[in-house]
Amino acid sequence: MANTYPPKLTFLEKVDLAPANISLIAAAIYTAIAAIFRGQKGAKSYKKHISYAVIRKMLLRLSTRQNQALNPPTNGVYDQYVKQKGMESQTVELEHGGLGHWIGNKDAKNVLIYFHGMSNTLSWDRFKAHANTVYEGGGFAVAANPVYFQLLHEIMDKLNAAGKDIAVFMLTYTLTPHAVYPTQMQQAVEALRHIIGTGRDPSNVIIGGDSAGGNLTLAVLSHLSHPHAAIKPLEISGPLAGAFMIAPWVSFSQDFPSVKDNESKDIITSDIAVRWGSSYLAGQKGDNYNQPLLAPAEWWKDVKARNLLVVAGADEILLSAIDEFVKKLEVRIIFPWHPEYLCF
Repeated sequence: MANTYPPKLTFLEKVDLAPANISLIAAAIYTAIAAIFRGQKGAKSYKKHISYAVIRKMLLRLSTRQNQALNPPTNGVYDQYVKQKGMESQTVELEHGGLGHWIGNKDAKNVLIYFHGMSNTLSWDRFKAHANTVYEGGGFAVAANPVYFQLLHEIMDKLNAAGKDIAVFMLTYTLTPHAVYPTQMQQAVEALRHIIGTGRDPSNVIIGGDSAGGNLTLAVLSHLSHPHAAIKPLEISGPLAGAFMIAPWVSFSQDFPSVKDNESKDIITSDIAVRWGSSYLAGQKGDNYNQPLLAPAEWWKDVKARNLLVVAGADEILLSAIDEFVKKLEVRIIFPWHPEYLCF
């Protein structure tokens, strides 16, 4: 990862940034006018409709290389965050190229392992109001936004104030196209292997993530029950305390009603999803690990987690696929779990 990321832009790629910026300004001006007449087809608020349109334009107009060159890697964002907060940087080098970053007391009894993606992830202070904060990292192609660390830190503080004694372990996985499936899944498994290796009981470990990170969460759960042929098995002494998926990327197919219905409401489009999914698979076929919706209901009957939480926004292009996935889980999950659909 160190040799290829962040990429160094060529002269032409740098020159292209100027017209790219102009196109973003033009998109903002056009949308500011068109948003007045958006009706039910756009985002619920005028401000969000404009900001989402600009983000969609940015993700489409800039190449993955340009996007990565303009933003620090996840580990760099972590270093900036802890420096800003006056905290000690606690990064662990994991097997197969991943990095794990501690937020809080690394000797805490409980650990939340988080895999980032791209989602309209809820801010803690406004959770009950169902308001959201836009994150610009995801698709296995873009690094985490600094707000991830702020949000996770706030969640940790709330839980510790309630006496839960918990710390966060955030994964930096190698972005595409510098590595492809199953590398990111392997790095996620290694993050869990490291935490289990510290002597913690699985009942004190929670895994979770949003979008591509939700995909990795489900991939790790699949690996625990059905070891991937290319990844070393991980045997645990009991089920994890839980796993949560925020708008998990369960299918790379665009043949779902919500893809069309929410194309002007979400911060990603089918074109962006196709680009990212193709880069992740790199010509490989979809399977039960990289696209959880492909797995039959029977696949999930021995899932190694005591509780599951699935959360999705009502205006996401992924909603229909997530809904189908949840229905499969409902067939086999026999312990308490909670699908949630939030309308932002």
